[in-house]
Amino acid sequence: MIKGVLPMASQKEIAQRFQARMERQSVLTGDRPLQMWAIVDEAALRRQVGGAQVMREQARHLLRLLEEPNVTFQVIPFEKGAHVGMTGSFVHMDFPDVDDPELVYLDTPAGDLFLESEVEIRRYRLMFEHLQAVALGPNDSADLLARVTEARG
Repeated sequence: MIKGVLPMASQKEIAQRFQARMERQSVLTGDRPLQMWAIVDEAALRRQVGGAQVMREQARHLLRLLEEPNVTFQVIPFEKGAHVGMTGSFVHMDFPDVDDPELVYLDTPAGDLFLESEVEIRRYRLMFEHLQAVALGPNDSADLLARVTEARG
């Protein structure tokens, strides 16, 4: 997936980005797992990257994660049409420690961006609320993911 999005990336950069993604996944399990609320477009479930077997394994892994109380997952189905998330993905991070500022992370072709101003945070918080409103609920989202996984065999 990294090579498809960043075709000019070196093997070293691909390996670094892969390692960072794997480390980010590890914070969802363990003694003090982080809370995660993910909203994805249905296209992310259906676009085949890495082959059918890879997609099945990823979907099954995600279905297992959805059983965890700290993971909330929603899907925006195709029939909802255009939505505010179509401009690109973002990660809104909020921390329990008041000394850690709330921020938004953007992974762009120009590099990683961290937004910290109140105006930017407010904009992305509002975008997330709009995405929550247009997306299927968590149970219906898990059902859609399971149907897509079953269709792949």
